[in-house]
Amino acid sequence: MTGMLLLIFLLACSETGNYDTISGKRVPDQEIWNAVISVSRSGKTSTRVYAAHLVKYEDTKDMFIRDSMRIDFFRDGKHSSYLTADSGIVNERKENIVAIGNVVMVSDSGFTAYADSLFWFKEDNKVYTNGAIQIFSEQDTLYGTNFESDTELENWIIYKPLGKTMRKFDK
Repeated sequence: MTGMLLLIFLLACSETGNYDTISGKRVPDQEIWNAVISVSRSGKTSTRVYAAHLVKYEDTKDMFIRDSMRIDFFRDGKHSSYLTADSGIVNERKENIVAIGNVVMVSDSGFTAYADSLFWFKEDNKVYTNGAIQIFSEQDTLYGTNFESDTELENWIIYKPLGKTMRKFDK
């Protein structure tokens, strides 16, 4: 009977995360599945993060997201775009977010961007990447590196662009 209780206890303990892949094998202060994190600006939701599996460390205020994440961006309380990624990091202190792996950002205005990683900084409410990026819309197929944009993907800069667009530009 004692052996059976020990087996049940060990199986129950195995339900927690695999700490071998998390930040130096430290045990997190909190571990949450299907988490939702809301970030507000002037009383209005600016960002909502959905995490399949989140581990949090109080000392650094870092939350590591594994297994998948989604970020919804809002402007003046209205949805403007969303981003999905394999994993990410949220820093609670500064409320900055890093999306890592198979990042896809889709704006409600019709742009889609693909990158390996994307950074969002609450202070200026912009997304950045210093790596390769691909941007598509009905009129655009662009590739480049070093990208920055508002979260609506309406005002953006792409460095070393390559591709095609049907837009007319003022000189």
